[in-house]
Amino acid sequence: MIRVVLLFLLCAMAVEAAPHIIPLHAPGRVPEVVQDRRGVLHLTYGKENDGYYVQSRDGGKTFSPAIKVNQRAGTVTVGGERGVKIALGKDGIIHLVWLGHYQKGGGILYTRSTDGGKTFESERNLQDTEVGSDSPAIVADANGNLLVFWLDARIGKEEDNPVAHPILMTRSTDNGTSFSRNEIVKYDFAGRACACCRLEARLQGDDLYIAFRTGYHNIRDFYLLKGRKLENNFKAVQVSADDWKLEGCPMSGADFRVEKNGQVLISWMSQGKVYWSHSRGAGFVPRIQLPANEGTANHPMIVANRNRDVLLVWKQNTELRWARYAIDGKFTGEQGSVGAMPSKDKAVAIVGRDDKFYVVVAAQ
Repeated sequence: MIRVVLLFLLCAMAVEAAPHIIPLHAPGRVPEVVQDRRGVLHLTYGKENDGYYVQSRDGGKTFSPAIKVNQRAGTVTVGGERGVKIALGKDGIIHLVWLGHYQKGGGILYTRSTDGGKTFESERNLQDTEVGSDSPAIVADANGNLLVFWLDARIGKEEDNPVAHPILMTRSTDNGTSFSRNEIVKYDFAGRACACCRLEARLQGDDLYIAFRTGYHNIRDFYLLKGRKLENNFKAVQVSADDWKLEGCPMSGADFRVEKNGQVLISWMSQGKVYWSHSRGAGFVPRIQLPANEGTANHPMIVANRNRDVLLVWKQNTELRWARYAIDGKFTGEQGSVGAMPSKDKAVAIVGRDDKFYVVVAAQ
């Protein structure tokens, strides 16, 4: 039986060799988790083609009964990087978005809970035309602003951008009650986003960041967009010149965090190896490769705590591994294995209010 488990890594001084495991007895995969200001953990996951929500008020020791978030059965695409994405907005409203299942009409489906996760509204399709789509991402703030991004095929193919799509967006200024028309995200780079690699978006104050893998001339490198949350005008910065030429989609996006001082920490996969970097000035420092291991690495996650410890978690073949770095990129020598990692799944990591690292995975 598949379980979703919460891993607790003690990293205030050094990561313990045997992390404490707190199990959440709920079958599912592709978890996402956020923590609110009160320390409540809000977690979503998928099972078959449905999505679920639970929460914990005691640091992951116990969780609430699972609530199915989609009212139309079988309308959630689950697997790999695809699942239910979550953001917390004004007045504690819980916002969710996911890729609709293609057999049930697809689309970019959205719902919210206005009662703390007890119930969810009927899902709405935010996409205003029936074309192929993928990889929704969502951000929200405490002022009622909500933005949803996704990959969209409505414009058609472009010779310079094979297996790539424009990024579309819609916004709400009333906490999810209504949304704007769909519009293409505007930025100063000719490359579209890789057609089925995960988008990731973050808010830091009034600044909005979007990370994507491009498909420009079949080079599958990563770019970071930065703009203002109330505008649609972004500056693109190349994260790393990996020059990975691939005539197809690797189905692997980036994970990143924005520190309070504006520094960006980002992790990604290129040619079966995982890397991370951090911003410096107008760009990024040279990529840092994670500890070498045999086989293929993928789906890295990155977080940093107040002590400036950086935790990387990634999938190595069928195993979930971790390593700890200093903020300047120096490897501490501390690394280990969490355990087996199911296929078509990924982990997610956060820093708790106690400044310790938490990792959510689906495990056999």
